[in-house]
Amino acid sequence: MIAAVTSGFGQINDDTGYGQQNKPGKWTPKTQSSVSLERQKKKNRQASGADCEKLLPEVINNPPAPKPEPIVVSELPLPPTVGTANPHGTGFIDSSDRAIEEGPSYMWDGKHVLLTVTFAGAPAAPDPSGIYSGTQVIIIKTDGTTFSNGDPWKCITCGVPDRNSEGMHLPADMRIGNNNILDHPQAFHDGKRIIAGNNVIECQYPLASDSCTPANTYIYPIRWNITDDGSGMGGNMREIRLNPDDIHMGWNYLGLVGGSFTEIACLGRLEFNPAPKEGLPLIPRYDLKNVYVLMNKTPDHFFKVNPDNPNEIIHTKPKYVIGEFRGFTSDGLETLGIYMEESGNWDGYATSLATGESRRITRDPAYTDPMKTSPDDKWTIVMDSRGYDRMMWLSGMRGVPPLTDLLTIMVSTGLRNNGNRRFFQPYLIDRFGDRGSYHGQQLNSGDGTPGSVSDPNWNGRADPTWSPDGTKVIYWQALVTSPDCGGSNPLPCPVSTEPGGRRVRLMMASLTSRKPMPVRVIPPIPDDVPWGIPFTSLNSLPAMAGNFPAPGTYTLKGKVSGSAAVVLKAASGGMGLSSVSVMYTDFTDDGLRIINGTESAETTGGGMMGGVIIHSNLTSSGCQTGTKITSEPGGFKVEGGFMGGGTITGTLTTTIGGRPYTSPETGR
Repeated sequence: MIAAVTSGFGQINDDTGYGQQNKPGKWTPKTQSSVSLERQKKKNRQASGADCEKLLPEVINNPPAPKPEPIVVSELPLPPTVGTANPHGTGFIDSSDRAIEEGPSYMWDGKHVLLTVTFAGAPAAPDPSGIYSGTQVIIIKTDGTTFSNGDPWKCITCGVPDRNSEGMHLPADMRIGNNNILDHPQAFHDGKRIIAGNNVIECQYPLASDSCTPANTYIYPIRWNITDDGSGMGGNMREIRLNPDDIHMGWNYLGLVGGSFTEIACLGRLEFNPAPKEGLPLIPRYDLKNVYVLMNKTPDHFFKVNPDNPNEIIHTKPKYVIGEFRGFTSDGLETLGIYMEESGNWDGYATSLATGESRRITRDPAYTDPMKTSPDDKWTIVMDSRGYDRMMWLSGMRGVPPLTDLLTIMVSTGLRNNGNRRFFQPYLIDRFGDRGSYHGQQLNSGDGTPGSVSDPNWNGRADPTWSPDGTKVIYWQALVTSPDCGGSNPLPCPVSTEPGGRRVRLMMASLTSRKPMPVRVIPPIPDDVPWGIPFTSLNSLPAMAGNFPAPGTYTLKGKVSGSAAVVLKAASGGMGLSSVSVMYTDFTDDGLRIINGTESAETTGGGMMGGVIIHSNLTSSGCQTGTKITSEPGGFKVEGGFMGGGTITGTLTTTIGGRPYTSPETGR
């Protein structure tokens, strides 16, 4: 176990950066007359890179970047690793990089964290230690104290009798979705209930107390009805998140909607049903009521046809942005999700449940995914790949609209990983997000010494969590493991320095200059989402296919100047697109980065295991100089799976300011 260390500041600010944590201060957005704006546009085209950064809208119209703050990172205790000693007989955690499921989450007392772990090596029944087996939810002390048995952790699902957890012990074809999975545990304010997977786990006493035992703990499945007549087992749900009001819940559905394979986000109200009369299973459960699909009734994709000119498409302003649902802001009033405004660049967004207005949280040309806002919603912790330059080969050229991304989303979302390796580290970003040379502060920055808090072979995973008082952030990491290293992979597999060679660890970053905040009481949010779609069944939803411009030839005008000629071709059978090709001529949306050249994307085969071929010959001038070029004549081709397990042929190289970034090879 590593000792507590002080993290380096690890933040780059713009030249005028100043500020105090939790005190954004007063600021006035800069405005320009239309005449001066036109003059400025001309100057912008000749601006140097450093000067150009200061002219970007997200810099001019937002307050200066905050200064870095002191952060101390330490490691929290986990159960003993298989092969080590445990005198208390309370089980052993698996030693692999999959020993932690998605999580963790703070309990509202600020002294305990929930985490889902995998126990292994348990003796057979009737040995009392046999209950410490498989996937379970534990509570971990964060203040250095222990439970009454001397352990700093307590398992709250181990040994729960079958009669108290009927839904988890049904045959596979009788379960509700994945309710035998206990990922993403999240606490209710009362300390007696949590959500884990699509289950509510509750005890007659506070879960962290000695009075709470397996005998008085109950595990109830959560059911989402997806049929017109209320029959059946209910729908599959993933990435479940509890709203801070303790009443509502959000989730993603991944599957067929209107004949198309897609992912939609939903919001519903939790209600306990002690004796259900319809829908399976007919056991005590929680039902989701008043469900809304978080999608606008008249949805736009990244682009839509100009209603005043059928030969022109418009790059839509982000609104109603969910993409993949990732949670709620701490006031419960906005959803968190990921979306893209620039080609290849997935960023975090917050969208109002009341109005559908979306605001961009991150702007770095990396990949942002798991995120959590601070208790006062003035800061966000994001798990992001920016520290590795993992995505620069695809997203490094800024200012390119996401046209070919209509077909290459699986490339950008898949190749951010290499199998089970996630190229993520935790970053602290203020509410106004990346701007200019400010790209947040890495919580665990340092010299990268093997085994240290900054070791780049220890990759951040989902999800980070804030303490209720806003002074600490907890996140977990996994050490890169074969086959993502070793063997044919040129990266050697590092040796774990954790007890028993464990390849996961739970970290706590203390923001030592911050003052504790009182725990917020969140009033219930409205049931209704005015801009969403009331849900009755999967059959009632509109088809997702066609949620982009119809095949044809279009012009996309730059918001400042220039244009792009766009050709969309239909896939066989008329479902979706088979190819997108674009020719840019002095195209610029911001007057600062000017794009010229051609790019295209074409599908090969269908379904999730199909492929895509990318051809690119783009140049960028103005304040960003660079190229984005594929090897030819074959281009850059990915097929047969995208999560680091597919086959990659050819290269795509983006060069920015003289520095090249090249696409990964198969299995890298």
